[in-house]
Amino acid sequence: MGRAERLEGRVAVVTGGAGGFGRAIGRRLHEEGARVALWDLDEARASALSEELDATGRSALALGVDVGDSAAVEEAAAATRAALGPIDVLVNNAGVVDAAAPWEVTDESWERHFRVNANGAFYCVRACLPDMRARRSGKIVNIGSLAAQQGRPTTNPAYAASKGAVLGLTVSLARHLGEYGICVNAINPGFIRTEIHDQFTPEGLAPLTADIPLHRGGEHGQHGRPEDIAAAVAYLASPDADFVSGEYLSVNGATRTGS
Repeated sequence: MGRAERLEGRVAVVTGGAGGFGRAIGRRLHEEGARVALWDLDEARASALSEELDATGRSALALGVDVGDSAAVEEAAAATRAALGPIDVLVNNAGVVDAAAPWEVTDESWERHFRVNANGAFYCVRACLPDMRARRSGKIVNIGSLAAQQGRPTTNPAYAASKGAVLGLTVSLARHLGEYGICVNAINPGFIRTEIHDQFTPEGLAPLTADIPLHRGGEHGQHGRPEDIAAAVAYLASPDADFVSGEYLSVNGATRTGS
């Protein structure tokens, strides 16, 4: 089965679809045959990508969505169904992260990380589940983080904690939804360089690359790229992973190995 066939006829929602990971994931799923809905706060940027994808002859949709607002998420799910059909694949990619020491974390920062990263993931799952349960099939891919497993230097502890909640949600959903034929997995990226890291200083970035054993070289340097995450998402969303559920797939260049 080729790339253009694995997701033929499927409808996929990618949250945070205008950002670094989201753009790569949206393109890859569309390339593999899916009709893609890009949900993002930055609707204009998401629309630019959806127009690019739509021009290929396979439908794509962009919606301005705050995933931390449950009512907005429900409206987006309804709009996606109306435009593209029942939702088969959900990629919970929307997230926020920043650099902070534990003593610098404010109440607002803590609450913002949980609102978007953890609450948002659950709201999106809940909104998409009716289609998956009715069809007794579906794929949910949550973007976790290596930070939730072993911590990351300079990264806000609120981010690690919120991504830990996402990992817990993943295994709970896998247990609850298996009887409906729904697979739920998480991807734990290591250091994947995107524009979100522009807020980090060179000194802040250095520890993130220092412990990556896999030296890829070339223009990408000693770190991963969004396309690495997109490839992993495409696998988990495809029929090739129909008996994989409740797992964490690490994409980290061997920064963390084993369980």
